[in-house]
Parts: sequence; C-alpha cells; structure tokens
Amino acid sequence: MIVTLLLLGHALLLATAGTAALRRAGWPSRAPRLAIAAWSGMSASVVGSLILAGLNATTAATRAGVAPGRCYGPVHWPCAPGTFSEMGVLAATGAVVALAVTARVTWCLIAEFRTAARERGLRLDALALVGRDDTRLGVTVVDHATAAAYCVPGRRGRIVVTSGALAALDDAQLTAVLAHERAHLRQRHHLALTASQALVRAFGPLPPFTTAREQLAFLVELAADDAAAKRSGRLTVAESLLTLSGTVPAGTPVPVLAAGGSATGARARRLIAGTRPLGPVRTLLGFAVAAAVLTAPLAAAGPVLTTAVACCGSSSAAGHVLCTPICPGQAA
Repeated sequence: MIVTLLLLGHALLLATAGTAALRRAGWPSRAPRLAIAAWSGMSASVVGSLILAGLNATTAATRAGVAPGRCYGPVHWPCAPGTFSEMGVLAATGAVVALAVTARVTWCLIAEFRTAARERGLRLDALALVGRDDTRLGVTVVDHATAAAYCVPGRRGRIVVTSGALAALDDAQLTAVLAHERAHLRQRHHLALTASQALVRAFGPLPPFTTAREQLAFLVELAADDAAAKRSGRLTVAESLLTLSGTVPAGTPVPVLAAGGSATGARARRLIAGTRPLGPVRTLLGFAVAAAVLTAPLAAAGPVLTTAVACCGSSSAAGHVLCTPICPGQAA
C-alpha cells in the first residue's frame, strides 16, 4: 500500500504545490515550448497517478487478503475463507476509481476532439463559400473590415486573413503574422489546447486543470511569437500584434488560433523588451525533468503492474505464489 500512497501523494503534490510553483515561475516566458510540455506533462501525470493508484490498491489489497497456501486446485476469488473483508472493499474501491477515471478521461478526450474536429470542418466549409484563395500568400482571404488573422488547425489546416488585415499591415508585418500562424500549425498547438479542455471537461473546475488550460492558451501564443520573431524580428512581430484588433470576425467558431489573440498587450511588451532564452543546456534539462515527472508514476507502480501482466498473461506462472491473488482465475 506504500506505492498507492506515494502515487496519491505525487498527484496531490503536483495538483497543489506543483501548479502554484509553475504558475508563479518566471522562466516559462523565456521557454514557452518547454512550459507547454511542463503543463501538459503535469496534467497527464496527475491523471496517470490517480489511475495507477487505483490499480495498485486493487492489486495490493487482493494480495494481502489472500493467504498463500490456503487455496488448492481451481481458484475462484475470493479464495480466502470468510466474508468480504476490508481488503476486499479496498480492492473494489481501487478498481472502481481506476476504471471511473480512465473511462471519464477517455470519453471526454474523444468527445472534445470530435467536437473540435466538427467545428473546424464547419469553419472550413464556410470558408470555401465566403473566402478566396490567395496563392501568392498561401492563405484564404475573407472580406471583412476587422483586421484579423487566424488559422484553422488540423489535417486541412488553413491560414485566414481578412481584407482589413491586408490593408492595415505592411509587407514585413504581414510576413510576421503569417509566420506566427504557420508556427501554430507546424507545432500542432491545437492538440495541447484540446487535451487541456478535455481534462477540464472531465474534472470540472479543479485548479490544476483550469490553470493549465489558461496557461497553455497564453504559452502557445508566446511560442508562435518567438517563431515569427526568428524570421521577422521582435519589433516587427510586436507592431503586427498591435495593429491587429485581437479578435476574429463574428461567427468564427472555436478552436482557431489568432495572431492577435490571448493577452496581445502583454505579448507585445515582452517582444519589445526582449527575453533571454534559457539556453540549450537548461532547456534540455527542463525537458528531462518534465519527462521524469510524467513517467514517475509508471516507475513507482511498474513492479506490481509487471507482475500482474506476467501472471495473467502466462500459463507458466500459474503456480507462482503471487499469481493467485493478482489473477484469481489461475490455479494454485
């Protein structure tokens, strides 16, 4: 049961202190792509820890509630004599928690991605009617007085620019805006945003997931700004952000990623002031830490889960003393 408590403690620590520390940290603005990985990994680790804690509790409680050597011949759970014990209650609770969390998260992920794909499809169908392709720029132009630019991500990803934006931006600014939107498409930011929204849908207004969603919406814009700045320069990107209205035309469904989207003023100030990148060594170390946080639950629960898989999947393990409690259908 120690592993179960460690997994629950890991989830609680990330959901409270981890979320607060990452939200207050100053380095995410210097390395937004690393911060995206950190927020996504932390959310996934919290969910994974809860699922693995439930599975581990079931396995450990079942093993503790069965006395080795008391069961002979074909075994039917529970093989230990007596009524349904407290260990049995714990085992059942762990199984219910693991199955419930897994089912809820899976359903919400599928539902959220399907909804996003449907909305993108509707938007692309509308653009086919009201937009016109500009082969020189590689974008779809929509006649609208609002100066806006955004992309519709996905397999049929498309960049959309309004006629108002073409009139308001000079050539250098337009190049910067297009670089920003292409970065969104290339780095597949919509996947992280949709997954974070799915976790909010699954768990409601729990701070770890709502905070992650808010932070990711801002960080993907910083990452796209940095990609555009490498091509066009920081000041040009900042000018283009301030020129755009920060909105998309009315009737545009979510999700789209707009160049003038989240916290335009703060992003422009960041570009004007300049930021010192973390550097390759610190960035690599950060990705290693994020990977460690994500895989820590698997490392903790690995031995028990490996034993369960080996016992249930191999007939040669039927006589092993640990296999009967884990897989009750095995013969002792």
